Amino acid sequence: MKCFADDHCGGFATVSNALQEDIRNVIEAVEIKPTRSASADFRDAFSRGLHAKGWSATTTISKDSRISISSIKGTTGLCMQTGGNMARMYADWLKLQHLYVTGKIACGVMIVPSKPTAKLLGDNIVNASRLVQELTLFSKVIHIPMIIYSFE
Repeated sequence: MKCFADDHCGGFATVSNALQEDIRNVIEAVEIKPTRSASADFRDAFSRGLHAKGWSATTTISKDSRISISSIKGTTGLCMQTGGNMARMYADWLKLQHLYVTGKIACGVMIVPSKPTAKLLGDNIVNASRLVQELTLFSKVIHIPMIIYSFE
């Protein structure tokens, strides 16, 4: 897959180069055709690749909660949306921001489809174009250093 990255609030400077390379390599290694039934396949392939590079399994954001993010490695939290609707994007922002302001992570990563790929995966699917545009609008509220990776 092709992989693109966007910076939010200094994510490129905060997420280690090694982690950036690992994530990019995992995304680029996936060879799944984007179709309406492929969302879970993308998620599984990305998860397997990340776990092989030392990323955790799904992790709760608090011992008192069942709310979770896709993975954590060191001080970097990761949320992945391969088939979730646009409303899930905001939930992921809040989860990463919570972990950031409580000192559990220093930066975040989101993996989402590009706009053309999201259209192939389904209707109202999270896509990088809209995510980056709206994240810019909310930069004073969601101020965690973050990298947004998109795939197509």
